[in-house]
Amino acid sequence: MKKIKKTLGTIIFFLLSWNVMNCNALPGTTNKDTGPDTNLLLAMAVLSTGSPVQVTTLDLSESGISNSKEILNQPEDITIGQDGLIYVADSKNNRIVKITSEGVVTSIASSSGNGSTVTVINNPEGITAGPNGILYVANSGASSKTNSAYDGHNILSINTSSGNTISLLSGKDRPTSRETIDGDQGTNRFYKPEGIRYANNKLVVAENGGFSIREVNTTSGSVTTLTGEKTTGDSTPTPGTPYNTDGPATSARFNSPKGVVADSKGNVYIADGKNHCIRKYDPSTGQVSTFAGSKLGFSDSNASGFVDGQGTSAKFNSLYMITIDEKDNLYVADAGNYAIRKISASGYVSTLAGGPSLNGRGDGSGSTAQFYNPKGIYYYKNTLYITDVAKNKISGNTSLSTDYSAVRKISNVF
Repeated sequence: MKKIKKTLGTIIFFLLSWNVMNCNALPGTTNKDTGPDTNLLLAMAVLSTGSPVQVTTLDLSESGISNSKEILNQPEDITIGQDGLIYVADSKNNRIVKITSEGVVTSIASSSGNGSTVTVINNPEGITAGPNGILYVANSGASSKTNSAYDGHNILSINTSSGNTISLLSGKDRPTSRETIDGDQGTNRFYKPEGIRYANNKLVVAENGGFSIREVNTTSGSVTTLTGEKTTGDSTPTPGTPYNTDGPATSARFNSPKGVVADSKGNVYIADGKNHCIRKYDPSTGQVSTFAGSKLGFSDSNASGFVDGQGTSAKFNSLYMITIDEKDNLYVADAGNYAIRKISASGYVSTLAGGPSLNGRGDGSGSTAQFYNPKGIYYYKNTLYITDVAKNKISGNTSLSTDYSAVRKISNVF
């Protein structure tokens, strides 16, 4: 197949070159049409990806729930476990669910706990899979039945190989204000952790409320701040200023970072939600830079918030989670633009599916598919899995036939 694609690519390149060199004058002018034939460009685009990307909605079912549209409620994040199954942080249902290849949904951990455990799931915002059947959850709500010392804003683990046992990994108690504290398991604290990804026995966490990027040791539970401000108090920054600073990790600033992911070289990419851009932390230099998008904020009154292009010339609107493929291409849920955007390893931004004029729930090719509010996103075997959050919780209102939270899939990513 690779040889066939290479041969076809050579043929198309030859035809395209011939088409340009042998073009005729435009009617009524002496100017030549130097643009390549549209059909040839389409053929090249299809060849580069194997076939056009396709967006579909998973058909879900769960025992005891007759209306499949009521299964999920504000699912914030998604991952694939070592077992190849989908796991979703079903935030407003206060649970983690497992989804089989047939679409069967099972709750594996919830606000009622599991068996005799006192640790529970409450308002989970982020989820990632580690080795040995362990899931890690960024939990924002109260996480103990009996102990108020573990009242939310922490990192939990779920052992899917041992009865889905829930354990506290990091984060002690609910802070009374926006504050972040590093240190060992007994003293560290988070404030609204959201994005979370596993990498080399560590967790990288986007602390949305603390405006910082934290690292958690999965063995000891100790926490270190990689970059951003160790915040105290309840001040809320204005997008673009002053919480958008690049430079040394200790002085770099973020505004509601949502998603986070590491590449093959150990660089960390952050979906900086309210700064509407992708930031890059290079641990080898200790520097933070803006990788793609503008830090100047977004205006609903013009089209500057939805632009493809190289690096900082591109525009986003209210980013959520971010994921990465084997070639270090990034994919981000651009929630405010109802789109899934791709950022190449060199920093070029393109739109994979959806767009500002495509708000809704519609499957199809990337250029016609619609999203309501894409938030969670995870790449697995040439496919993207996305949580598309509804505007409303249905609760029996079947007239809202398309406005429901769902899991979407984009096939043929490249």
